[in-house]
Amino acid sequence: MNEEDCAEHLMEQRWGNDFVCQKCGNKKFWYIAKRRLYECSNCHLQTSVTAGTIFHKTRVPLLKWYWLIYHMAMDKVGVSISEMQRILEIGQYRTAWLMAHKVRQAMAKRDAQYGLAGLVEMDESFFGPAGKIRGRGSEKKSTVLCAVSIYRNRKGEEKPGFAHMCVVENASAETIEDYLERLGCSIKTEEGKQLMEAIRSDGWKSYGTAAKNKNLSHCKIVLRDPKAAGRLLPWIHKVVSNAKNVIRGPHRGVSEKHLQAYLSEIAYRFNRRFWEKELFDRLIQACVTAETITYKKLIGGKTT
Repeated sequence: MNEEDCAEHLMEQRWGNDFVCQKCGNKKFWYIAKRRLYECSNCHLQTSVTAGTIFHKTRVPLLKWYWLIYHMAMDKVGVSISEMQRILEIGQYRTAWLMAHKVRQAMAKRDAQYGLAGLVEMDESFFGPAGKIRGRGSEKKSTVLCAVSIYRNRKGEEKPGFAHMCVVENASAETIEDYLERLGCSIKTEEGKQLMEAIRSDGWKSYGTAAKNKNLSHCKIVLRDPKAAGRLLPWIHKVVSNAKNVIRGPHRGVSEKHLQAYLSEIAYRFNRRFWEKELFDRLIQACVTAETITYKKLIGGKTT
């Protein structure tokens, strides 16, 4: 309801009942309400609950941060940052834009901790302005490698698990191999088996080469009719379609420089679609464990 509630909740999500002084390891502290600082009762080190998080040195009230995070976590099609700026009465669009990118950074860092297992459906897609040339010949579009793990439910039906999307230079075998490493293809179980077992893709030869080099089985789907891709590789095309609808919708398109950040946000929400009641707290936890990103860094280069 207010700033104090947010600060208390932030402390619970960050430390729970196990506050530990970063300097001496002491677990007892005093709370200085006027300055919102936690002071160690032993060495008297003062620590802010926002230090070392995406909220570090923020001048925006935590209550506004919380509303933005709530909408970014819960709205399935994403949120318009200009609309959030208006609703939350944030003075400048630049401030709201930076806040949203800090949250996306936390989302990306959290998902980077997880790999994909079992059968993984893969394909490349192209994001950018509409043009006459489509597919692998699209020079003005960004190439994005997409992957989604597949599992079978109790009825034996295939269902999508976790998804990941990554902006790359091209769809060469070497690039796909690097992407598979990023997805954890080399991670092994306690029995010594690879966690990722196989990939399923279209007939693009680079997938077969990459699978062979990474000791993965390759299920090749020959697409005689491009329109059949959505039926033969259904899950990856649903993920890609959802991503493009979100980017065209509330975001009205995004620049190549920041495309990865938006894809990470979309994948993060998709990966937690079954945990609706936990979405907000999970995202707050991601925000308190991720370092902040500055405006200078955001405008200076690509985000990951």
